[in-house]
Amino acid sequence: MRMYVLPLLVALLLAGGAWAQVEVSGKITDAETNESLAGANIIVVGSNKGTVSDTEGKYTITLDNTPATLSVSFVGLEEKRISIEQSDGQITYNFALNPSRSLEAVMIKAIRADQKAPVTQKTVDREEIEEIYVGQDALFVLERKTPSILSYSESGTNLTNYGQMRLRGIDQTRINITLNGVPLNDMIDQGVFFSNFTDFGNSIESVQVQRGVGTSTNGTASYAGSINFESVNLRDTIASAEAQLLAGSFNTYRASGEVKTGLLHDKFAFYSRFTRTTSDGYRNHTGTDAYSFFFSAGYFGEKDMVKVTGFTGRTKNDLAYLPVALPDIEADPKTNYVSDNDIDNFGQHLVQLEYTRFLSRNTSLVSSLYYGGAGGSFPAGFPDDNGDFMQIDYPLYNNHYGFMSYVNHSSDNRRWDINGGLHLYTFQRENIETVIPNFSSPYYEDKSRKDEFSLFAKASYELGNLILFGDLQFRAVQLDMTPDENFLGQEASIPLREWTFLNPKVGVTYELNPTLNFYASYGRSGREPTRTDILGSTQINTLNLADAQDPDAVKAEYVNDFEGGVRINNNVLTAQANLFYMQFENEIAPIGEAIPEGFIQLRKNMPSSYRRGIEVDWEYRPASKISVGGDVTYMQSQIDEYAPEDADQVYTDVEPIISPEWIINGSLEYRPTTWLAVALSPRYVSESYLEPTNQESLVLPEYLILDSRATFSLGKHSLSLQFNNMFDKQYYSYGQPVTYNGALVPGYFVQPPRNLYAILRLRF
Repeated sequence: MRMYVLPLLVALLLAGGAWAQVEVSGKITDAETNESLAGANIIVVGSNKGTVSDTEGKYTITLDNTPATLSVSFVGLEEKRISIEQSDGQITYNFALNPSRSLEAVMIKAIRADQKAPVTQKTVDREEIEEIYVGQDALFVLERKTPSILSYSESGTNLTNYGQMRLRGIDQTRINITLNGVPLNDMIDQGVFFSNFTDFGNSIESVQVQRGVGTSTNGTASYAGSINFESVNLRDTIASAEAQLLAGSFNTYRASGEVKTGLLHDKFAFYSRFTRTTSDGYRNHTGTDAYSFFFSAGYFGEKDMVKVTGFTGRTKNDLAYLPVALPDIEADPKTNYVSDNDIDNFGQHLVQLEYTRFLSRNTSLVSSLYYGGAGGSFPAGFPDDNGDFMQIDYPLYNNHYGFMSYVNHSSDNRRWDINGGLHLYTFQRENIETVIPNFSSPYYEDKSRKDEFSLFAKASYELGNLILFGDLQFRAVQLDMTPDENFLGQEASIPLREWTFLNPKVGVTYELNPTLNFYASYGRSGREPTRTDILGSTQINTLNLADAQDPDAVKAEYVNDFEGGVRINNNVLTAQANLFYMQFENEIAPIGEAIPEGFIQLRKNMPSSYRRGIEVDWEYRPASKISVGGDVTYMQSQIDEYAPEDADQVYTDVEPIISPEWIINGSLEYRPTTWLAVALSPRYVSESYLEPTNQESLVLPEYLILDSRATFSLGKHSLSLQFNNMFDKQYYSYGQPVTYNGALVPGYFVQPPRNLYAILRLRF
């Protein structure tokens, strides 16, 4: 098949013929102050083409195809769009941008970093998501759109069922993940299971990934980084409907329907989407049967705005959480050790009520109430002492109640900006274990509760070409675990665990000109251990009771994060390059072993460790029809000392697990006509270790895969084809050592072989 790839690409590059051009130029100003806006973004909606205004607010952009829509935006001001119908020649169009009166913009402003902040960040908008989106869980999209993310799929599809991601080699429980500022993490075990609410990406306006400590956010600590999703913008939408139909490999099918009302009577707007997804999975008995519903409604008054956002989803996943020994993979790559009787039934839901009040032209108050919940059944089957099959169910139920409120204020000349707020929540968990089918008679039941009160204040000030930034967050956290004394066979109390963290961040940005800036920052963040970190199990039992009662058995972890970089944004190149050095104290790192139940890796404190490296991401537009993009991460990671509990030896200067030196994404996109776009996307990940003693026989091998896609547009409708892993590379992106015939060998999760998806989008 390789012989056809190059000729096909050459033919596409030569296609397209001649076309007329329209040159649009003008000036961008602040509507209230009449000041020129340098560095405003001008993009052609639905394409990779864009530019920025110069020091006098002037811009010029050439359109190769019309009709086209131009979008102009500037931080703190409302976006404006115009439609260009003229087929050739020159057009002059001046933009005067008004202060933002958008509920979405004000809320996002409080919890995100703006484009000039001294923060290592990448924001991906709806158009970029849609380029590669076929309904896959969010982590598989982010892996291809932002640097330093490595994900794996338990089903071997990279679409749905369970999966996890790592950021800079740090696992998902130490990444802060929010929707409109509301935490999506499970507060007690701090993970996020996107499989519980499938097709989430279809209801997202944008997502910002901050790597490193980042700005203050809600929920779990921004330790490895933070990921903030913004739901669909209601006020700026137009009345429309959409149907999506997906079919592809592994008997995967998805159908979804979406309705947007646009702004009704200049005050109300509504949005909803329902999705059903089914798949057999690639590995044996790793299927998925899921539904999800996302909704949003808003009221937009002159000074008051109210928005309700929520989702609910439920999924039945055939389970495949055990890594498979390499000899068994070589015999059958689809091998799954988990019983085909083990099918979970789990769901998650969230509802958020936001209220914004503009107190003055430059000051706003934003408050939110939210409730989140999750629960369901998680069975695990195995032969008992007599060789008969039995199953234990591990159901759990979470209830999460929270409140947050922020004040945003800017000066009249917008040279300084200050935000401050608070967040309170209570998170309640019930862990149950029962022998199936005795659901009404559990043999184990405990309760946990976690409460948090946090405050933050952040400010930025423009001093000539310098932007000074400061951020301070205070977190007070309590965790209360109540054991099942009937199960323990004794009275037992576990002291209330309490932590306080003061997380500062300071930084500076230097703007050489509107298209080029440099930044540097320092941040420190502390993070409490999870329930599983403390117990090393799903239950409180006689083996871990002493650790559960010892507040110092697992210490809180801290990171000192140094970041510095350069950013450029002009009409042919958008790029960022940054250096980072993360120095850890008592890092709670995985050790390549699983807890007794097998679901989760064990983690232990490492007194001293670090991660350092360079990250580069770019999009280069050498011609109107071609764009070349991608990202590169080079990282060195080290644990100073690791002392296994079952050995006398102390290992020094070892690498942490699954922290590859190189992660590289690339993309070459060509648009020969208005109705066709094609792209090739390679991805390379270097090898890494599966356990922290760094045995050379226990590694995750390097891999290189190549994906391609083509999108055909017919008016508002489109058909997209994705052909992934074109050369059918067998590869693994996660694993751990397993015992095979008495010896320790590598165990892996096989990732997708060659696969194809087709998605039809019908818009009305």
